[in-house]
Amino acid sequence: MWRLRSQPTVSWARSALPILTPLGLSPLSVRLDAKQVQVCAAEPSKGIMAAFLSMLQLLFLGTLIVPAYLQTERCNLLSSATAGNFSVSVVPDTYEANTTYAVEVSDSRNLTDSKSVTAVLLQALSSQNVSVGEWKDTDLENCSSITTAVVNAMNVTVNWTSPSSSISSVEIRVYTLFSDNSTEFNSVTLSEKAVNTTTASTITTPNSISAVQSSTIFVAIVQAVLLFVTSKLLS
Repeated sequence: MWRLRSQPTVSWARSALPILTPLGLSPLSVRLDAKQVQVCAAEPSKGIMAAFLSMLQLLFLGTLIVPAYLQTERCNLLSSATAGNFSVSVVPDTYEANTTYAVEVSDSRNLTDSKSVTAVLLQALSSQNVSVGEWKDTDLENCSSITTAVVNAMNVTVNWTSPSSSISSVEIRVYTLFSDNSTEFNSVTLSEKAVNTTTASTITTPNSISAVQSSTIFVAIVQAVLLFVTSKLLS
């Protein structure tokens, strides 16, 4: 009579590896295959991380390139500016060193959506065409080595402080940029206050005229008497 033999219990311990090893493969090869599987599983995660870092780099470059492009585009529009129909006023209206000025830009026109103000650019230049002073509480750009204040609306007041250096005049330039890529220009020149000099002069009054006339008559009478006496002596 046949008796059933109990089969040995399969264990997942290290000693049971030869039992679980496929035919023709050693335990060492199984362990290597497991490592390869882990490496293959890790490769997709590394690829995702590399793609994410590349995207961050592109976004960072975009934040640098786009503002520079917009700045260059706006600065290039200044060279084609035409005489503007807007007004510019500066208070006070004479130039003094270390003084804060209020530059008011206003436009009473009813602009349409097809031609609206996109930006107002302001510059302050000396007679040597050099940027001077300091614009307060505005965004700044560098247009051809000239410090340029930028505001994004019309009918505004911007503060500018004059330098401490000794200069005789400053030109405040204002450019208005429109949505149709047109540009208008206006300016105000601040000059030093003229010094009043009074030149002493001889003032002729009626009394002085009478005195001159009297002295002339007296001289004429004296000359007539001398002529009369001389003629008597010679006769």
